[in-house]
Amino acid sequence: EYMAAVLTHILSDIKKITFFIDETRRMGIPVLGPDVNESRYNFAVNKNGQIRFGIGAVKGVGENAVASIVEERTENGPFEDIIDLTRRVNLRNINRRSLEALANAGAFDTFEGSHRAQYFYQDTADGISVMEKILRHASEYQAQKMGIQASLFGGDSEVEMPEVVLPECEPWSNFEQLKNEKEVTGFYISGHPLDDYRLEINAFCKNAVADVREENIKNRMGQHISLAGIVTSAIERTTKNNTLFGMFVIEDDDDSVQLSLFSDDYMKFRHLLVPGMSLLLNGTVQRRFRDSDMVELKVSSISLLAEAIDSITKNITITLNAEDIDEIIVSMLREAIDSSRGATQLYVNIIDNINRITLKLPSRLRVNPRKFTTMMRTFRDIKVTLG
Repeated sequence: EYMAAVLTHILSDIKKITFFIDETRRMGIPVLGPDVNESRYNFAVNKNGQIRFGIGAVKGVGENAVASIVEERTENGPFEDIIDLTRRVNLRNINRRSLEALANAGAFDTFEGSHRAQYFYQDTADGISVMEKILRHASEYQAQKMGIQASLFGGDSEVEMPEVVLPECEPWSNFEQLKNEKEVTGFYISGHPLDDYRLEINAFCKNAVADVREENIKNRMGQHISLAGIVTSAIERTTKNNTLFGMFVIEDDDDSVQLSLFSDDYMKFRHLLVPGMSLLLNGTVQRRFRDSDMVELKVSSISLLAEAIDSITKNITITLNAEDIDEIIVSMLREAIDSSRGATQLYVNIIDNINRITLKLPSRLRVNPRKFTTMMRTFRDIKVTLG
């Protein structure tokens, strides 16, 4: 409750909210995203002892909009879906911008059978967005319910309006969803963009971003550094000698740091220094100047994390428990291997927990790393490691 009060106190400052939410999570206290069927205006502790994100902290959602949602929900119960919500709330206090901000933040994820991309779908036939259609429908519904003769169909009697149906469309990618969350809340709520690359990070990165921050890098003189992160900002500048150099900020789950590239190094990697890019960096800690006490990371290579799995992986090992093996698992594994044939060696380990034995099977199987690991994400009981 104390942390919920702290977050509420800084409700309008996204940067401070981001800092304190990170601290709260480090303390092991869950912070759940906004939910129109549970969130209040302020941050609050729910019945399970978890902190629920206050929808008053969502950028673009005004105080009157939040009040309309919370008051209606309190008086008449939770909302069934977006149609039910817009039919019931005071539309004088809610507009498309506020609803889209809530959708970006995940506040409508509580509605089963829908996903965020549907709220932003735009029909190419009429050019009208789904959210705009929903609001028009709700306005018409409320007008008829109050007996106001404002029907688009005309006439004096009430007519039955066609329902607005959320369209069938592709869900957002993990990165797109997280990017939109951060725009309206200041931080990643439902995960982190690096979540898609945990195999690569665990296999190829021995360092975290925090290791190359000024206060920590001094103790790593001469060490080789390998880390992964997302570019959050990048600036190009010109030296007094009219040569280009670049400064960029890269962040991982826990920290961020600004790094610099000069001369040929910058020209070689400048095309990768784009906000949103997930990168793998290698370099060495060295003195900034020959006679200086200042230490920096001298970056030697930068590559896309998405490409690292194919270019660096020498072998893949899958490990599964003997008790989990059945015909279904075997069939799915065979399909995954057959669908991702390649040149990288695949090894199979079977663990017998009862007898405490690990059996390493001989294997001539070879797969494409990216294709195979993508298919293996559905196998929760099988551990995948890269070598």
